[in-house]
Amino acid sequence: ALAMGKTESELKSEGVDPSLIPHREFPGNRPSNILLLQRLTAYETGQILALYEHRTIVQGFIWGINSFDQFGVELGKKLADQVR
Repeated sequence: ALAMGKTESELKSEGVDPSLIPHREFPGNRPSNILLLQRLTAYETGQILALYEHRTIVQGFIWGINSFDQFGVELGKKLADQVR
């Protein structure tokens, strides 16, 4: 049901507790992804990680920024070098 989205008035007509309406309302026109998997293994986890890595690269290219030239990324590289 959340994939289709519901408005505040639809939720009220269904008798949803008013305190929950802000958390269940999904008016739409907001990009989102739903990932459905039969099972979650190391392989599928790697695929999800690769998906978001690719998304980060492409968004950075579109926005004209280097997605990997950020403070947190540099810190991660330095910490990873210490582990080796």
